[in-house]
Amino acid sequence: MTTRAPRLVLGAAQIGQPYGRSGRPAPSDAEVRRLLTLATRLGCAAVDTARAYGGSEAAIGRARASGAGAALPVVTKIRPLTDDDVAAGLAAAVTGSLAVSLTALRAGRVDTVLLHRARDLHRAGGAAAAALRSAQERGLLSQWGASVAAPDELLAALAVPGLGYVQLPFNLLDRRWLAGEVQAALAARPDVTVVARSSFLQGILLRPDPSTWPVGGHPDAAVVRTSLTALAGDLGRTTAGLCLGYVLGQPWIDAAVVGVRSAEQLLEVAGECALPPLSADKCEQVTQRLPAGSPELVDPARWTARVTTG
Repeated sequence: MTTRAPRLVLGAAQIGQPYGRSGRPAPSDAEVRRLLTLATRLGCAAVDTARAYGGSEAAIGRARASGAGAALPVVTKIRPLTDDDVAAGLAAAVTGSLAVSLTALRAGRVDTVLLHRARDLHRAGGAAAAALRSAQERGLLSQWGASVAAPDELLAALAVPGLGYVQLPFNLLDRRWLAGEVQAALAARPDVTVVARSSFLQGILLRPDPSTWPVGGHPDAAVVRTSLTALAGDLGRTTAGLCLGYVLGQPWIDAAVVGVRSAEQLLEVAGECALPPLSADKCEQVTQRLPAGSPELVDPARWTARVTTG
């Protein structure tokens, strides 16, 4: 196998639970073993899971116990913390969530642990971050960080001492992260690994369709479809390859996490990730020819309604 995808992180939200609007069932244990074995052979950066992803950690743990993907780095996330956790003590909640994750993963340690909600970094005087630092000192994890959803969360996270990893949503319509203040903050923290999720904007960029387009989202689906088709043709990429090439063409992004459900899907995505990322000039072509997405489009938290047909 010659394809190598060292900047691809295997997203495991689809592993261990029904996923997507169709409620597709989780892949079998045999398929999970195939996925992790293939991800290892492809040289993928990691597999990304979470305590909140149903049986994902347990499915990965079973596969790793059989030898599949045992050498693949693992990123997991502390369960979202609650007000009750604050009252009872965030350190205990973080430590408990990590212990459950390690048991499910059948591991004595994990490579990276993130807080699933960025606001948890700052609650109760930073107790959750302190608990992760303590776990790092005890050898339970190599690095820790947070999953962020918006630039203000990223700026706050980058100000936290010891934080070494952030995951954020980014795609070729989302220009929020290109703002000068954000780029300056990232440049000041070259020690932090930055991983992008939502390169396909939860899949709607692959098949822009008015029937599934977020209400109030600008530009509209027809404009995006026409622009993406033209850009992909001009740059010699598929639509998926264009989306990933643009994301990985950003010098501040280290890797992209993409969720798949089968080895065949992983091979397809890895093939796109193995291509050279778009150059700075080609990324500029994208931003010039494709209008920036409105907040109602690039932020799925605002997708309160969708256009329907019929």
